Amino acid sequence: MSMKRLTGFCLLLTACATTSREPTSVAEAYARALEEGRVGDAFALTLSGPEEEAAFLERYSDAEARAARAADVRSGASELEARAPSLTVAQTPQGWRVVEARPADVPRAALRLFIERVEARDWKSAWGQLAGTLRARYTPERLKEDFEREPLAKERLRRARLALNTHVRVGAGEAVFPLGDDRAVRLVLEDGEYRIASIE
Repeated sequence: MSMKRLTGFCLLLTACATTSREPTSVAEAYARALEEGRVGDAFALTLSGPEEEAAFLERYSDAEARAARAADVRSGASELEARAPSLTVAQTPQGWRVVEARPADVPRAALRLFIERVEARDWKSAWGQLAGTLRARYTPERLKEDFEREPLAKERLRRARLALNTHVRVGAGEAVFPLGDDRAVRLVLEDGEYRIASIE
């Protein structure tokens, strides 16, 4: 193994080893891998699946594209946030701090995460965010089929993304994002987490 590849491999191992403690180190390893032309190493630090690797390698085969993406990653790392349905932590000069959410922030974060998981084709995780009644009717495989084959599913996803920019009404056990024309995105509170109940 060449010294350059050995160095890259060590950086990759370091990033993987510190993922749970220091997200900024993963971002820096990703940016550095792009800058050094180690696109495969950069891909290994993403959540993308094997089917997306060819497109990733092609996208960053250009040095200018890699440099631009590395710069974007570094500029964003100083304001990094990590989110879960019921928690957001943000990087500050004093270290990582919990963001105490406003009532509307938690369902909005849950909806955003659902959209991101669908767009990433992470069907199992997206299915896990459905309300119990929907999980009983669907499987991750059926959810995938609906979103990939049913035109109305793509329209519902578009409406869900629009809903992120609307006012959310938080009531007892539910959150509603109204979209007009009697349409809304509705989340329900189950086991302490907001879950997708309907996208109308």
